[in-house]
Amino acid sequence: MQQKLLMTGSSGLIGGVLWKGLAEAYDLYGLDRMAGENGTHRFQADITDSAQVEAVFDRIPGLNYVVHLAGDARVDADWQSALKVNIEGTKNVYAAAQRHAVQRVVFASSNHVTGAYEGFPPSLHTKENVGVITVSDPIRPDGFYGVSKAAGEAIARMYYELYGLESICLRIGSVNKEDSPAGNPRTRATWLSHRDLVELVRCSLKADVKFGIYYGVSNNKKRFWDISNAEQELGYRPVDDGSRE
Repeated sequence: MQQKLLMTGSSGLIGGVLWKGLAEAYDLYGLDRMAGENGTHRFQADITDSAQVEAVFDRIPGLNYVVHLAGDARVDADWQSALKVNIEGTKNVYAAAQRHAVQRVVFASSNHVTGAYEGFPPSLHTKENVGVITVSDPIRPDGFYGVSKAAGEAIARMYYELYGLESICLRIGSVNKEDSPAGNPRTRATWLSHRDLVELVRCSLKADVKFGIYYGVSNNKKRFWDISNAEQELGYRPVDDGSRE
């Protein structure tokens, strides 16, 4: 039997890419505040409402994995939204996963946890010669969105330490609908292709790692995020290179 995987934010861009990429390997379930596609495996719920989240988990007995994508993805999200949706919502998902004995959560964190290494407003993300940024470097959020994702990583760590709920936190780079790094100089360094995204999550679900934080980026020659730990610990091997597009 296929293992069961619940994907929050399943109707979004990344959710759609992963749904197609993981459908053959897992018995997929979706949770999204938008109705999305009809089907017995798609549930409409708001992650800010713990009762709604619990109700979805109750309907999936024997759930093995959660890929948590849902949240306010706006880089300039205001504090109230970042707090309610990204922090409280993430807590609700982790609490439900723990209560339902889920083995592992793959959490969609963000490169904006360390975005201010690239410069501060009004020149945010325009600094040249950033240098290599690793997961060992102190967090340096570039806004409330980045703060909320750092808080999500902390929630993931707490649930692992207290309850043994495994977590892989992915500081995802630039994913776009066109699946192309063209049109933005920064994106040639930060692009994460759809193909590499699926591979990264697939590796994260199966790796013999109980907790970890990793940058999610393609094999871009101009990238400034270190992915050596993802290569060594997850077995991640990105193949696409934004500098060649």
